[in-house]
Parts: sequence; C-alpha cells; structure tokens
Amino acid sequence: MTGEALRRWRESQGWDVPRMAREIRKAARDCGEDVAAHHGLVKMIPQWERGGREPRERYRLLYLKIFQGALGELSRDMGLGVAAALQVSEIRARAARLPGDAEIRALEADALARQRGTMTAAEIQALTAETISRLHDVADNLGKLSALLDDDEGGEASDGTEGKP
Repeated sequence: MTGEALRRWRESQGWDVPRMAREIRKAARDCGEDVAAHHGLVKMIPQWERGGREPRERYRLLYLKIFQGALGELSRDMGLGVAAALQVSEIRARAARLPGDAEIRALEADALARQRGTMTAAEIQALTAETISRLHDVADNLGKLSALLDDDEGGEASDGTEGKP
C-alpha cells in the first residue's frame, strides 16, 4: 500500500485530508478501534501520502475497510481490462491470418489461370466482379480491425463492436 495509492483513493472520492481523517475515525469507531485525534490524523495523512511515514497496520486496515467498495470496483475494472486485452490479442491474431494484397492477387491469378481455358468472357467478368466484392469486404473488415486496434491504444472501441470484427 503506497502513499500514492492512499492519496489516489482519497482523491477518487473527492475528499480533502480533514474529510479522510473523519472517515478513518468513523471506520475506527464502527470497529471499536482507538485511533489518533482528528488533528493528529490531519497531520499523519499527508505524511503517509508523501511516503514520509508508513501507516501502522491498523490504519492500513481502516483504509481497506473504507475503500473496500472502491477496491471491489477496481478489481472488477481490472478484470474487464484483462478481458479487453485478450479480445485485442484475438483480433490481432485474426488480422495476422488474413491474406495480404500480394497473396490475394496470387490466389486470384492462379484461379483465373486454371479456369481461363474453360471460362467464357462473361464468366470471367462475373468472377472478377465477385472477387472485387470480396476484396471490398476484406478491406472493410481490415478497416474495422484497424479501428479496434487504434481504439485499444486510447481506450474502448467507440463503434460498439466490443472486439468483434
């Protein structure tokens, strides 16, 4: 439990140091603990937060009691963060398996070469139109994947796909 963490917990509630002192005294009273007077806590809290002094175990336990709800949310949020990181990893793996432009051109050229001898001009045009349509779909999917990966750098996906291409 670092001083920085103590300060962040306090500030996450919008509390100033005197309010934190009152919360510590209230939590102690609820547990039947005896703690320093209000003015003493007001002096100790900034020292703890700066790292000049470390709070004794009973004060650390009181902090945990006071912030147990916030810590539960933090744990839940961390779990969501892990789930999001796993989704991004899966998206990246899927994107890596998508064929690149050169591979797509080679596959299409091979298919055309095999069928050219038996295909009419109209069939070749239909195949070309179908291939172009598929390439547009691939480009759209790559755009979505790229957007998801870009959103990963700055937060959650804004398009509502939640990691699904």
